[in-house]
Amino acid sequence: MDSAFSSNKNTEDKGGHMMQLINLDHSPYATRVRILIRKKQLPIDIVAPTLTLKTPEFLAAYPLGKIPLLALDNGQYLPESIAIMEYLEDAFPAHPYRPSEPLAAGQSRVMASFTDTHLAPALLPYFKAMMLPEFTFDQQAQHDVVRTALEKFNQWLIANITLENHQVTLGDMVLAPTFWWVDVTLGLYSNHSITDGLDALNQWWDWVRSDADVQRGINEMASAFTAFQSQRS
Repeated sequence: MDSAFSSNKNTEDKGGHMMQLINLDHSPYATRVRILIRKKQLPIDIVAPTLTLKTPEFLAAYPLGKIPLLALDNGQYLPESIAIMEYLEDAFPAHPYRPSEPLAAGQSRVMASFTDTHLAPALLPYFKAMMLPEFTFDQQAQHDVVRTALEKFNQWLIANITLENHQVTLGDMVLAPTFWWVDVTLGLYSNHSITDGLDALNQWWDWVRSDADVQRGINEMASAFTAFQSQRS
C-alpha cells in the first residue's frame, strides 16, 4: 500500500481563509473525498453543513443540493465528489493518486465509473427503504441485480488488476466507501454474503482496507450508521 504524502501548496488564500469540506460522515461520496484529503495531508477543515439539507435555504446556497461540497478559498463552492477529487489532484499535484500512465489512469476511472453507474444505482432501493419505511421493492430481484454487477466487476478485476503491483488510486478511494455499504444494506435482508465466491473482489476489499486512511473513512461511516440506527430505534 502507498503512504500518505504532504502537499507542497497551501490551502489558505492571501486573506487567510482555509478551504473546508462540507461533509456528512455516513455519505460514501463525502467519505471518498475525506480519504483523499487525508492521504494528501491537505490542511482542509472537514465540517458539518450549517444549513439543513433539502431546505429552501440549503438549495439557495448550494443549487445542486448535495453533500459533499468543497468551500474554496475564493468564496466559491465546488460540488460533486469526483469533481472535488479531480480539483484537489490538479490544485495539489505533488504525489498524485491519479496515475500518470494512461492505462492505469483509465483503469482508475473504470473503478470510479463502475461505482457510480453500476453499483450505486443497484443499491439505491436499499437506501430508500432505510430512509422511507413505506418504500417496498422486490428484494430477491434487486439482490440479483447487485450480484450481477459484482460478478461483472470481479471478472474485470481478474483481467485487469494485479494487487501486487497496484497502488491506491482515486478509483479505489471512490469504490471502497460504496462497497462497504453492500454488506450493510443487503445484510438487512440476507444472512449470507453477496460476495461469496467472488475471490478477486474479496481480495481487493481486504487489500484496500489495509490502507489506514481508507479504513478510517469506513470506520467513520460505520459509526455514523450506528448513530442513525440508534435514533430510529
